[in-house]
Amino acid sequence: MKINILKVKPSEVDLRFKKFRTLPEAAMKAMVKSLEKQGQLTPVVVSSDGDYLVLIDGFKRQRAAEVLGLSHLTATLMCCQGALMKAHMYLLNKGSGFTIIEEGMLIRELVETEGLQQVEVAVMLERHKSWVSRRLDMIRRLSTQMVEDLKLGLIPPGSAQALARLSQCNQADVSCAIQTHKLQAKESKLLIDLWCKTKDEEGKDFLLKFPRKALEVVMNKENKAESVDPRIPAKAAGWLKAVRCLEKVAAFLRLRSKNQIEALEDEVHQILDQAFLSAEAECVEALKAAREKVKPTC
Repeated sequence: MKINILKVKPSEVDLRFKKFRTLPEAAMKAMVKSLEKQGQLTPVVVSSDGDYLVLIDGFKRQRAAEVLGLSHLTATLMCCQGALMKAHMYLLNKGSGFTIIEEGMLIRELVETEGLQQVEVAVMLERHKSWVSRRLDMIRRLSTQMVEDLKLGLIPPGSAQALARLSQCNQADVSCAIQTHKLQAKESKLLIDLWCKTKDEEGKDFLLKFPRKALEVVMNKENKAESVDPRIPAKAAGWLKAVRCLEKVAAFLRLRSKNQIEALEDEVHQILDQAFLSAEAECVEALKAAREKVKPTC
């Protein structure tokens, strides 16, 4: 693929893909300050559709250049068209920079607008097809308002998949409770878990009006359930807690092993087998060492 370097006017690039990217205010302020003090450190990336230079990567830099009134930006011209333009938006930021909502929006665009199959999208984005499927399912389940609130950061992005479990008619109410009481992602997920388990309307109404009280009750119950046996002295409590944590992980793995998974490549089998052997050896040695340490003295 041929790549050229050119100068572009910030106001003249096509911003049709801006809808897939979020520009948080704090990040924008930082970019303006950086561009003002250090200049442009990395070229933006554009591609031509025949009539316009379409911005693929560098939306914060482009906006910051407009704010500062810069006459031009250095740009890399990438020769790609159609769905490949959109795919490169993700590939250029694969390591970081794309939220789960942005990923879902992009995947839906590739499937519903570009007409690609999920397997094709997975190959194009260098991801597994199950990864594509989960994000597509999430974005389709979320209401338009929820997507917008998540993009704006009004709701913790980590709660997106949990919100998608709710019917769209309930998402706005739960979202309002999350925003009003400033719940973090972990708290939001727990609230949604409680909502899904609560059958009566009175209980659900309490969750919406007093989410922190409800979460406090649940957390207190969990803490009591995990409290150390009063017969155990403080010097031995840490040992018991560590062993019980190991027991929980083992129970989780055993339950997960009951589920069927799709066929895996031979290389993946080898990696997993090695991980299993390593974990097995480590657990055996750890328990042996712990028993030896706490065994009764004659």
